[in-house]
Amino acid sequence: MKRKLKHRTAHGASIILVALFALGLIILVFVAFQFAMVMGGSREVRNAVDAAALNIAKRSIEIQVPAVAGFRDVANTQGNVGLSNLSRTWGKAFLINANVQDMQNTGQITDAATANGNLAYEAAQTTNDAICNGLKNKGGLDNYFNDMAMNKNATLLGGSSIVTSQSDQAAQNKDFATAMVDRGDESNLSFSAAQLPKGVTLTGVKRGNNEYIQGYVPFMTNGKEFCVPTFHLNEQPHLISDDYFTKNRSDLAGLPGNPIPNAFKESGLASGTNNSLIASACAVANPQRQYTLAIPYSFVAISFSNQALWYVNGKKVAQTSYANEPQQYFQVKHYQPLPNGGFLDGSANLGNEYKAANLWMLYNALQGDHQTPLLKVVQRVQEIDPTFTMQRLEGLMQSQALKAGTNTPPVRYLIYPTYSTPDCTSPKIQIADSSSGNIPSWLARAAMGEGMGMAVSTEDSEKDIPNTCLEQITGGKNPSGKHWTILSGIIGFQPGTGYGQCLGELHIHRATNVYFTDEPEN
Repeated sequence: MKRKLKHRTAHGASIILVALFALGLIILVFVAFQFAMVMGGSREVRNAVDAAALNIAKRSIEIQVPAVAGFRDVANTQGNVGLSNLSRTWGKAFLINANVQDMQNTGQITDAATANGNLAYEAAQTTNDAICNGLKNKGGLDNYFNDMAMNKNATLLGGSSIVTSQSDQAAQNKDFATAMVDRGDESNLSFSAAQLPKGVTLTGVKRGNNEYIQGYVPFMTNGKEFCVPTFHLNEQPHLISDDYFTKNRSDLAGLPGNPIPNAFKESGLASGTNNSLIASACAVANPQRQYTLAIPYSFVAISFSNQALWYVNGKKVAQTSYANEPQQYFQVKHYQPLPNGGFLDGSANLGNEYKAANLWMLYNALQGDHQTPLLKVVQRVQEIDPTFTMQRLEGLMQSQALKAGTNTPPVRYLIYPTYSTPDCTSPKIQIADSSSGNIPSWLARAAMGEGMGMAVSTEDSEKDIPNTCLEQITGGKNPSGKHWTILSGIIGFQPGTGYGQCLGELHIHRATNVYFTDEPEN
């Protein structure tokens, strides 16, 4: 009897153990299931936040402002400036101020040049600040975040959990979290050292065949600091680590001029019936568009003026201009009294230098240093097109027929770009006289350089070549006396900043001195 009771008690204990084990297994399975749901939901939330943050980086280029006056040539096809092309605006302002610095270095500075350098810098800064405000506007960027995140539900959290930007009241009152990453790497603005006026330098980063201005590294000219963002060449917008983002936060950058950011961070919140999760992600923008340092709407001028100075027995009796074609001028009429009695009539055949077949031959009509002045022209044209060369300038001048027949010198020839694209890239450099109907409508033909003109070189004097003179004496001892002409020239350069389009003007001033005497000819 006792043995049977003992057997029943052991059997009952086994049933209890099995029941407890089963319950524990059920609990374990439930916990594992819940854990799997949470982990799966976490992955869903993180994937959604990653995609949403990346969407901000991609669509940040859509934040644009209208180009300010004078900077339409560095805007996009809609006339706007954004993250993609702001570096062009800063680049143009930099070149304008580099030209001001050049005038200071050469002693050709004027108040007008200084004022235009300031205006250019202020215009770039105004544009920069407006874009920067848009790139830090939480409400605007959260729209880009939510556009992507709300299409990626975290279903494993239970219910119809939607990922949205974490936008509590405190966050709404703050700027969007931004950073300036990859400092010291390339920007999307390439340049050539030959573009820069003497005494102005830039530190670049070599990538392939081009050199790019360093991103987020300040550079200076004319006492002003400039800074452009970093954008890696041929790189897509991509995610970065939170640690790298934090080390390069905009509020810790310490850079001048309030430069625009290139990286963004946002958190996403998903609330479900089973759980709620928060995740954050950081992404770098890249417009994948490169530009060249330039002042697109600008030109360089070459002009000629002619002057005749009339002398009788060493005394200047008249000063006149003459036309840009050969003509006979009767300036000295019945001049008296001559030391030996009688009246002197003198004439001169002037403008024969304009018999040249083209602008290049006219420029080189006299002997002298013609190379040094042209170097200034080439450098200024390189501010429009960095690939421009002395050989191309010579070719343009050889192709330009002379403008003749005017009695109102100087004649002015303009070297300017034309563009086949609305955003003024890939310039084609052309030349035309200032009255030509082929000049683009944007070009301010009458614009002049703001700097003071300065002689660059002189031309050798030529006697009786190519201009000549004749005289006749009435009532004197001789029918005529000694007479001759001396043609000489001065080549000067008047620099411009480019703010008003003119980058400078090469001016060739030639004077023909016409001499008459009553001394007998040998």
